[in-house]
Amino acid sequence: MSQDRRIRRTQKLLGEALIELVLEKGYKNIPIQDVTDRADIGYRTFFRHYDGLDALFIEIAQERVYELYDILDLPQAYEAVADHIVVSRESGVTLFKHVQENPKIFRVLLLDDNLSFVLQPVMEMARKKNEELLRGLPSGDIDVSIAANHIITAIFGLMRWWLENDMPHPPSKMGEIFTTLIIQPTFLVLTKE
Repeated sequence: MSQDRRIRRTQKLLGEALIELVLEKGYKNIPIQDVTDRADIGYRTFFRHYDGLDALFIEIAQERVYELYDILDLPQAYEAVADHIVVSRESGVTLFKHVQENPKIFRVLLLDDNLSFVLQPVMEMARKKNEELLRGLPSGDIDVSIAANHIITAIFGLMRWWLENDMPHPPSKMGEIFTTLIIQPTFLVLTKE
């Protein structure tokens, strides 16, 4: 048990050090030695846990995505939802609160163009999840996969804009913007309501 705790502590320290360094220098400018020095972890210890910085960053991103889906608590495709727009607005507010509470990882993930190798799989996972949710709606002439792609691409774009502009609106307003700009028009086209 204590070994598991030590492993988790080491991984946490390495992850935090990597995020801090990416914010300072950019991802492509960081050698592993800088990360281990910042984390106060031995250089060789790093390789007991990871093959390289890419593996560490992928783990960080995956953990954040799983955490985010747990927080969002989105309905399953088979669940009856009285008002998808209300659920979407609440999810949007929750999403932007989470970004606001964890700005470092989201700034790194969304604003460092050298991390597209991590961002693309995250977006793909989100697209698939969104597609599952949309399949529960009556569909019109637009394929659900196109709508899911549009929603996810737009959400990531909106989060990026929000971070680039130092979060000028509170999460409640961003949830409203997300719903009005992205969700309502897409649902209108999909359901023809």
